[in-house]
Amino acid sequence: MNDFNTLFPNFLSQCAELNRALTPVAVVLFVVGLVSSTVTGQRSASAYLRAFARTAAYAAVLGSLLGWGNEIVAAVDSTVKTTLQADPGAVQAEYQKALTLQKGSGTDKSWWDLLDAQAIFEGGLSCILWFIGWLASVAVFYAYLAQKFILYIAYGFAPLFIGFLAVRTLHSIGVSYLLGFVGVLCWPLGWGAASILTKGLLDFMADQSFFALGAAPGAGGYALQNLLGVAVLGIWLLFSMIAAPIVIQKAISTGAQIGQALVGGALTAGTAGAVAGAGAAAAIGGRGGVMAAIGGIAGGAAAATVGAAEASSTGSSYSPLGNLLGSLASQRGASRRPSRPRKDDPTGDQAVRELLQKQT
Repeated sequence: MNDFNTLFPNFLSQCAELNRALTPVAVVLFVVGLVSSTVTGQRSASAYLRAFARTAAYAAVLGSLLGWGNEIVAAVDSTVKTTLQADPGAVQAEYQKALTLQKGSGTDKSWWDLLDAQAIFEGGLSCILWFIGWLASVAVFYAYLAQKFILYIAYGFAPLFIGFLAVRTLHSIGVSYLLGFVGVLCWPLGWGAASILTKGLLDFMADQSFFALGAAPGAGGYALQNLLGVAVLGIWLLFSMIAAPIVIQKAISTGAQIGQALVGGALTAGTAGAVAGAGAAAAIGGRGGVMAAIGGIAGGAAAATVGAAEASSTGSSYSPLGNLLGSLASQRGASRRPSRPRKDDPTGDQAVRELLQKQT
């Protein structure tokens, strides 16, 4: 896939023009802050020296912001890809690697041995994990595009907010802006932290200890273990691809606990998905119950993921979009249930009037 600069070749240059246009505003704010510090502050040589040193530091930050940003991006990218080896799109390959470690090399097996029930089951899981990994890679690609967009816009408006640092009453706004800028730079660290649990789930799925119980109980336990692992892994990847960058940004800006936010949000997503799926299956029942459960789980997980992301970014527990998705997921089963006309209202006019009255 192409990167942001290839898709939008003139975007960075336009943001650089905006940065240069706002630089005089930063100079004016530096002068205002310097004058106010020397006039209203302590009139001593050391106080004047500190005021000039702060102004020089702010000017250095303004001039070196782009270079420092590139250095941070390179360091974060190296840490995530080399040290943590985080790649959400490679879950299928990681699963195969974990299976190989659990089973050994297996060089003495013939091609006929690959057609047993366990191998077919693991092959089906590999296909599911490949699809999940493909969705995760697409989500990461668009997240990187969003990151570049936010960073370039932040660079364009940087002179205004860095100038705020020099003014005492506006200093906190400038600090929040810089912390948010650094938080966006560190987005990939959220995916790196999430990959630690992803690898643990893949090792859990590849564990062969259930087969020590015997043929039938061991096979059933192994199947249940893998199905549970796939369900948790799918919800975890869906949640972490969206919420992990926001969690890491909030942690840098406010000092929030990264692990607590990730685990709490994932549990919320899983609980919402399970409740929505069970409700949809109970509403429909029969042959349509399985499909309703799958749709309800996906809708509930998406609702909780969006809600957790909005709560992380705004600090509020209320999420309009998350509530809307959750309502659609929970009502999916009810909408699929066939309705029968009432005997006292064969044309349905009375039902329509009652529905309109409820809405108003």
